[in-house]
Amino acid sequence: MKRKLLAVVLMAVVAFTGCANSDLNSEESAGIYPLTLTDTYGHEVTIEEEPQTIVSVSPALTEIVYALDAQDKLAGRSDYDDYPEAVFDIQSVGPIDMPDVELIVSLNPDVVLASSIFSEEAYNAITEAGIPVVIINDESSLSAMPTYVSTVADVIGKHDEGVAMAEDLTHQIEVLTQEATGVTVYYCMGYGEYGDYTAGGDTFINDIIETAGCTNIASDVEGWMYSTEALLANDPDIILVPSWGADYFLETEPYNNLTGTVVAIDANLFERVGPRNIEAIQVIIDAAAEVNSVDAAA
Repeated sequence: MKRKLLAVVLMAVVAFTGCANSDLNSEESAGIYPLTLTDTYGHEVTIEEEPQTIVSVSPALTEIVYALDAQDKLAGRSDYDDYPEAVFDIQSVGPIDMPDVELIVSLNPDVVLASSIFSEEAYNAITEAGIPVVIINDESSLSAMPTYVSTVADVIGKHDEGVAMAEDLTHQIEVLTQEATGVTVYYCMGYGEYGDYTAGGDTFINDIIETAGCTNIASDVEGWMYSTEALLANDPDIILVPSWGADYFLETEPYNNLTGTVVAIDANLFERVGPRNIEAIQVIIDAAAEVNSVDAAA
């Protein structure tokens, strides 16, 4: 019999206030300007002095700007930025990949933060206008997340806060790391007629699952595709489904044949690299404890 939908109440594990050494290749000590960096795509970027205004065209990077208490510098954000709620007061500049370049230029930021899906066209147009663009690639391992955060801190002039935050995040990951629980997990990124999408063994989310002491049933695949047949055959103990699709997942063939606990989640905790990944680990730990408790009582 299918277990009930488990609605997880998310709690902030700790208040973050701070970054570590940048994973960009700096010619100067981190946090000292002028700062010359080589970004993910080999672009050399020089930031002459501490930025006073920032445009972030990435929800994950915007979250980190807020976590570092640098939101007063934020002049623009992407259409998809939705956390924290105060971000809606910031001017939106369009999509993550191809924002409104003219609008960004009109905001006259000292630096633009972007992710790896930022288009070459937008990059060229903004840099030709004399505005530095720093492209920061998402990490593929949880252990690199604190350094990812520190990279942002170094770029925006929050080096000291970044060092403190990175140390704190590293400590929290160590504290939360669980011994094997015997609980199997499936992360559902998408399902239905267009295919099943999950987090394979080479992904950041796989690390989150394993840190929580659980086994990712898709750890034997690379990337984000999975087969419905393998999902049904493995019948995981926990299925993590974004809250918008959890109820429908429970009712849809053939997923309603799964016997595991469906956990409605805030997918952003898992899919955006940053401090809130700590909450994602805790979500799985709590769900695994609930599953083990039910099994023990049966």
